[in-house]
Amino acid sequence: MSNLTATIKDVLAVSTNSVENKYYEVLQQQTQNAVRGIINDTVYPIQFPSQGGFIYNWQNLDNIFNRGTYNFITGNISPGKVSPSAALGEAGTFPNNYIQVLSGIAYTLNNADTEKMNTVQGNASAQQATIVQDFQSTYGEITKAQMEEAKSVVGPWGVATKYDYVISYVLGTQWSGTQANDQPPLSYEKMSSARNLKDLLPQRPGSSDKVINDVSIYLNMTAPVNALQTQMQNGSWTVAQAIKNTSTPTDANGGIKTFNPVDGSIDKNFRTGWNINKSIAAIQNDLNNESRVIEFKMTTHEASGDSLDVSINGSTGFSVGSWLKFSLGTQFSYDMSTFEGTSKDAEITVQYKGYSIVPISPSAWQQDVNTGWYNGSIIRQAFENQGKDVSGFKFVSSTPPPFDFKAFEDGGNFGWLNNVIVSNYPTITIKYKNADFKSFRENWSTKVSGNLKLFGFISLGGFNAGASGSSYSEGSNNSEFTLTFSPSKEIISLPEFQKQAFIIAGAITNPGVAGKS
Repeated sequence: MSNLTATIKDVLAVSTNSVENKYYEVLQQQTQNAVRGIINDTVYPIQFPSQGGFIYNWQNLDNIFNRGTYNFITGNISPGKVSPSAALGEAGTFPNNYIQVLSGIAYTLNNADTEKMNTVQGNASAQQATIVQDFQSTYGEITKAQMEEAKSVVGPWGVATKYDYVISYVLGTQWSGTQANDQPPLSYEKMSSARNLKDLLPQRPGSSDKVINDVSIYLNMTAPVNALQTQMQNGSWTVAQAIKNTSTPTDANGGIKTFNPVDGSIDKNFRTGWNINKSIAAIQNDLNNESRVIEFKMTTHEASGDSLDVSINGSTGFSVGSWLKFSLGTQFSYDMSTFEGTSKDAEITVQYKGYSIVPISPSAWQQDVNTGWYNGSIIRQAFENQGKDVSGFKFVSSTPPPFDFKAFEDGGNFGWLNNVIVSNYPTITIKYKNADFKSFRENWSTKVSGNLKLFGFISLGGFNAGASGSSYSEGSNNSEFTLTFSPSKEIISLPEFQKQAFIIAGAITNPGVAGKS
């Protein structure tokens, strides 16, 4: 019996997946047709459930970001359970994952340059020891806490030793003044080519002459590899700034504030910067334009037993137990093919009216002013350099990040939405045949609002009061009538900064893929 039960469950799972797959395929095709020429990327339906609807009033009059919108756009995107859908992660999952990925990346040299570097530095090891000894004699022991502070500025790979700490961090950022100005550390090349190194260190203390002289001697000894050391220093600093600006956003580095959409209060902490590149007015104009429609059509017929044969856009049919349910809270649920007076023979049109294409982007890191946080090219280079003997960014952590960095269509599960396609909540029009309109009219009330569930898995509204209301009209005779579900007054009359649009689909950027970073 247990084997039979397992087999039945497997069959039902396959059947359900085929229905979901067909729905998502048709929705993707119709959406792609609608946005062709505007969005070049492939769009993917957003798998239900996501985080809820899209709050389209995304900022207030003071240009502060709506927290509800912010939570939506910061979710990581990965393949959904059923192709070709995309699953939207929880709020903030993309920036969090981004930090995890960057923490395992370093700028490294190819084998030949590494060997050259090791040889030259090995010959200068005595001078390295002199630098550290003289520095510590003057300023005290270099502590673990100081090393960690230096790594947060220059990067963990740029301050691997105590002499790195002195040269790259103390001279390169503190005494040079670059850290205070959010500029890259003074490079090894620039320090080694200076006629007088002191001229590049306006913040040096009066007791620094001996240490500066030690460093000058060392840089002369390592002249053949100073360009390589500069490459590693710049690469390490670049990664460090991306991590810092992501993990500790501030007003100075491009962080933004958000507000609570319920009470309007401003959240205390800064968040990573994101941009919605479409005005609220333009989004609202789209939503109000009902001629902008994405739709598909279905037909249903009675099949064997209690099932229905369903065909979407004329495609090969499939069988389901129920295609649409109308729920009133959690206690009542009406099957719209078996409710009093309805019929299993129907023609259905599902319309997403007033669709709007909303472009989204994270704040890009800008080296010259060290603002922003997103630098997808670091991840792309690291992914492309895997297993290659080249100089550049590479994954070097002993435990690689648990992500697939390929394109979404190839299974990539590390990405963000660069466009989201939203609309008003769906309008569903059902034309019944072989029905009993009189019986339906006596038993149906248009005064209530509820939530719709399509094929038993896709919710078309998530509000306690209901996202859909209904209306009906008689056909040419009692056996035919039309029932229409459309967005209810409850969803239309929500407070301004809580109004939501229905999420149809989105286009995806995968940082590890060339042309999509």
